Amino acid sequence: MKKYLVVFGLFIIILTGCSSNDEQALENDSGTQQEKQEESNSNETNGDDKSEEQNQVEKEKSEDLTIDVSAFEMGYDPDKITLEVGKEYELVLTNEGQIFHDLTESELDVEITYMSEMAEHSDEQSFLDTFFSFQKVYADEGHGDKKDDGMKSIHMNANAGQTVSIKFIPKEAGEFEFYCTVPGHKEAGMVGKFIVKE
Repeated sequence: MKKYLVVFGLFIIILTGCSSNDEQALENDSGTQQEKQEESNSNETNGDDKSEEQNQVEKEKSEDLTIDVSAFEMGYDPDKITLEVGKEYELVLTNEGQIFHDLTESELDVEITYMSEMAEHSDEQSFLDTFFSFQKVYADEGHGDKKDDGMKSIHMNANAGQTVSIKFIPKEAGEFEFYCTVPGHKEAGMVGKFIVKE
């Protein structure tokens, strides 16, 4: 009988030990699963951060290729613009002045890829034109309304308060002057410069 009690006691101890090991194994499994879940969540968060960072970098890259220029009486801001050959830029001109202005550059070899709707050159003369006795002269340097018209130079027209844009790719390096073709404006200092690097 003692023998049976000893065997029964050992059996109970073994069962208890197994049960304890199973619980420990389950705890370890659930701990491992919880760690894996936390790691997965952390990776997803890092992935979100990474994609946000990538989006920010892409946004900054596209912003670097967008150039905002203000036209006013009698100048541009900025009046010096640095470009690189072969990159596509969007030039956005806002006329913050009280009269019609344009921005023209006819020497730089460019490929025009997009042009927004532009204002027509006004038939009315501005106060300055009348004051200085300038006659109305239209710019005649390769300006069509769209790239399909064969426009090979930069020419943008804007009424007071209007914003227009053009996309273009510079094809050559050098320094190129841009200016307003409205009579008297260039002479009054409404000029700027594209500096195109290789």
